[in-house]
Amino acid sequence: MRACLFCGGDPSTKEDAWPLWLMKRFPAASSARMFAERRGGPLSDWPITKPKLPLKWLCASCNSGWMSRLEREVKPIIESILDEKVNAIDASAQQTLAVWAVKTVMVLEALDPDRQWFYTAEEREQMRLSRSIPHRTSVWIAKCVDHKDIYSAAKNHSSDDGARAFSVTMAFGLLAFQVETVRAPESIPAHVAVTYEVSDGPWDQVLVPVWPVSQAARTWPAAQGLNITARVSIEVFASASSSTPARPGYVLGDTG
Repeated sequence: MRACLFCGGDPSTKEDAWPLWLMKRFPAASSARMFAERRGGPLSDWPITKPKLPLKWLCASCNSGWMSRLEREVKPIIESILDEKVNAIDASAQQTLAVWAVKTVMVLEALDPDRQWFYTAEEREQMRLSRSIPHRTSVWIAKCVDHKDIYSAAKNHSSDDGARAFSVTMAFGLLAFQVETVRAPESIPAHVAVTYEVSDGPWDQVLVPVWPVSQAARTWPAAQGLNITARVSIEVFASASSSTPARPGYVLGDTG
């Protein structure tokens, strides 16, 4: 039986996984191609029109309450970035962007109700109650070059010792997000830091971390940007190692 993703209540409202205020900025994105994989192998891609992502896994209280407040808080931040009016992102904005990105990834998972979701009911509840981001989660943003549409891709990673990770990359025009959460084996205490391998690339010059938050403002944009095309990104995801969490290796472009 369906229940609200965040509180377990009656999912009485239909909501778009990507907010309409953001989708309105990309009217050209009236069609798209979807990519998927099964058991580590790619499936055929297929076209869709009007790529909105409606779902009915939210109750009226969550939809019009804390989620609506979060959208109101993040909207001016994202719009200022998209309008290229920002040269630094302070701690408060970093946190708002990170919470919004993780919330959006949690909602996106509901588009596939037949798959076991990565984030737990407790983690979604803590997001609702206190905007708590799951342990061992990292969030980055990056500037895209010559990218005017919307894009999203997800990847599950696992290792032989039981470690797992889930990464989602989303792009809205020139702004890209990547959220990655790592699940360490139970034998590793919660306070122990977990490191992981990433694909080759000058990521320190490309990605701007927003979670964990830096009390010092982050310079925006980074020195280099992403030349992000869906086909290249999907191919990089598909070729990434299945044994270690890895950031996708985008083609680089100069952000000017």
